[in-house]
Amino acid sequence: MFHDGLFHVIPSVRDIRYLNQALKNHEEWLLLSNIHIGNLKSVTDFCHKAGKKVMVNHELVGGLGADRTACQMLKNYYQVDAVMGSSNRKLAMMNKEGLPTVRRIALIDSLAVDQVFSTLGDTHCNMIELRPAFYAIRTLERFQKEHPGCYVAAGFIDDKEMLENVKKAGFSGAMTSCVKLWS
Repeated sequence: MFHDGLFHVIPSVRDIRYLNQALKNHEEWLLLSNIHIGNLKSVTDFCHKAGKKVMVNHELVGGLGADRTACQMLKNYYQVDAVMGSSNRKLAMMNKEGLPTVRRIALIDSLAVDQVFSTLGDTHCNMIELRPAFYAIRTLERFQKEHPGCYVAAGFIDDKEMLENVKKAGFSGAMTSCVKLWS
């Protein structure tokens, strides 16, 4: 998704009040982090009219099921442009529907990291998000050796220093809900 050699700061819109600020950002993509199916279509349409591509975390879309029909609806009815999540199985369903996918990996402890490495070979996604950023920076090199590809960092990216550290580490970008970092 971000193979252009640039560093991308993707707005993660957790509160709809900040949507207009995200739309003013120069980035092509934005993440709707906290949305409900009741307003997903209208918000996605609004973003598309502003020239933005919309990504959602299927696990955080309120009222959305977790089956094949939900995947089809995200693409055909809600018309989102990409989907993220932590389940390889669900992401595979999204891929079959033709949606770009982002695998979300939480680096909560060494056991979780070891378990992720045991499943990386089965990962078929367009991008991987590592979180929180502090641990993402420390583990990116190992992930890139095991599974080359496009990586973004997220989680607790709330100041320019952390954003710069993510960039220096070699990530393709960062996803943040910190509005002051969107511009």
